Amino acid sequence: MNTSGDNNRSVRNTKRRLRESLMKLVLRKQLGAITVKELTTDADVNRSTFYFHYQDVKAMIKEMEDMFFKDFSSALSAIDQKSHDSITILVKCLESHMDLCKIVLGENGDIEFLEQMKTIIDQKCSRIWKEAVPDMKDDDLKILDSFLIGGVVSTLQNWVRDSSRQSAESLAAVLNRLIFDGICPVVATWQPVAGKQESI
Repeated sequence: MNTSGDNNRSVRNTKRRLRESLMKLVLRKQLGAITVKELTTDADVNRSTFYFHYQDVKAMIKEMEDMFFKDFSSALSAIDQKSHDSITILVKCLESHMDLCKIVLGENGDIEFLEQMKTIIDQKCSRIWKEAVPDMKDDDLKILDSFLIGGVVSTLQNWVRDSSRQSAESLAAVLNRLIFDGICPVVATWQPVAGKQESI
């Protein structure tokens, strides 16, 4: 992969066209089934030009994902249990990488990307909850993490897929109300659930 010319206008334009074509193609077939020939034909980019920048389609996506996760991890590092701005930062991060998100979070996208995103959020959220409610049992904490992360990630995925999506600010405002006005007050006064049902 050659990244030395990424600041060149021609290179940026070529990569933009490839991303746009990939977004179109992934609507019709699985991401892993898209070939270099299909991609370059749709983007009207010479195959030799493609191979100058990438080894294959997978390498192209990997470059985009690496850039996303670098920004995503930085956005998560700003999150704490008291800051409503943190959710806005997270949603804005997805918005700034919308071309990638449309590709990997669509119906024919990359399940591994989704799982990696959940893992990164889980690592951050677990630390936050443990600090906020140190007496919460590990079993309860796992349920809380699963409930919150599954709901947020699913919401973000649906937001990306929605062609008439609301603004990042509007989505963040709704998530803020649900998390800070709904879940956080419950967690703050958390008491262990009495009894435990035996498995059958």
